[in-house]
Amino acid sequence: MKSTTLPQLCGVALTAMCAAGLSHWWSVEKFSGAMAPAASPVAAAPPAALAMLKSKTPGPAAAPTVKSNSTAETKTSAPPSAETAAGQKRFYESLVSRMESLQNQNRDLLDQLAETNRDLMKLEFRVDTHSESFRPLPVTEDQPFTSLQEDVGVLPPRAEPVPVENYE
Repeated sequence: MKSTTLPQLCGVALTAMCAAGLSHWWSVEKFSGAMAPAASPVAAAPPAALAMLKSKTPGPAAAPTVKSNSTAETKTSAPPSAETAAGQKRFYESLVSRMESLQNQNRDLLDQLAETNRDLMKLEFRVDTHSESFRPLPVTEDQPFTSLQEDVGVLPPRAEPVPVENYE
């Protein structure tokens, strides 16, 4: 006789996981449906309202209605006033002009950097050994750590330890 408790437990666990996933999906769907009109009023507006906004001609006095996915009730939104639209237009025009000035400044700086790089590439150091002002560095054999006979390596030799007197 085979035990069926393990398959039954697996089936219950699978059912619980599917129910949790479906519940989560349903809550996210309702939340996104409720937030979509509030987040993007232009995207949820009817095509007639979009055409009216694009053409900038005064439309009918009735406000466009937007249906929410979560409920059947309609919401009304007032069209933007001419003063608000003019203020936004001035704001965006000033923003575009600032961006253009920044772009011009960036272009000027890149040109200056290119000129500097060209000057650095042309830069050469020449030593005129026949000039009277040319004086080579003094090199003598008596300088420490310059003899080739001793194989001391890269570092100088270690200093001798100094004995410390014990005052007890």
